[in-house]
Amino acid sequence: MKPGLQAWSVRNQLKEDFEGTLEYVAKVGYKHIEGYGLDTNGMFPWNISPARYAGVISDLGMQLKATHCSYTAADNAGKMIDAAASTGMEYLIVPAIPESMRTTVGKWKEVAENLNRIGELCNKTGLKFGYHNHAFEFEKIDGLIPQEILMGSTEESLVFFEADLFWVTKGGYDPLTLLEKFPGRIRLFHVKEANEDLEETTIGAGIIDFETLFKAGRRDVLEGYFVEDERTDDPLGNIKADYDFVSTRRYMR
Repeated sequence: MKPGLQAWSVRNQLKEDFEGTLEYVAKVGYKHIEGYGLDTNGMFPWNISPARYAGVISDLGMQLKATHCSYTAADNAGKMIDAAASTGMEYLIVPAIPESMRTTVGKWKEVAENLNRIGELCNKTGLKFGYHNHAFEFEKIDGLIPQEILMGSTEESLVFFEADLFWVTKGGYDPLTLLEKFPGRIRLFHVKEANEDLEETTIGAGIIDFETLFKAGRRDVLEGYFVEDERTDDPLGNIKADYDFVSTRRYMR
């Protein structure tokens, strides 16, 4: 595995200086980038084309390995899927769904079916299609946990899951239990740290047992991970401190 970074971690810096910020990320040592904001028009934020987005990253010695994208009906996802596939990336991932889709068990099942359909389209291009959780997926509806609905109602061959370890923990669910209950489904981690108050902190300075989770994940189907640090106090310093931790952990390599 190689240390990856979710670009949302430096979102404000990318807006101000796209190429300069990515140059800094490369100098820190990150090798894989997970983009965000790929829209149904096939463009990244600030109207950056997939070719330019991937090209800048490649020229800096990194790889655009994945991206988060808009949630949309499968019938409307074609241009977005083609744009992702054109870069040679491996994973296309929905990071969240609209609040209007989170209100009933029935709506969550509709989301699962739509994810299956998008996954079918992605399979045709060679992309792996996934879903990334926040904490709201662990808020029970009629006694059921939406994240479990999604993982139980999507097809393993069509949809994988990117477990954000911070948000799983914040949602009151044990990430290890999620791995053990749904083997074969979690291919990526978002490595993000929680302190005792369940707020973000520097990776390695909190309560999440990354070593146990990585060892369990790698016994299953875990293929990689992306650091995500959403704190805005010192984004460039924060991702450097995070890298200093993950790059020295044998179980993350």
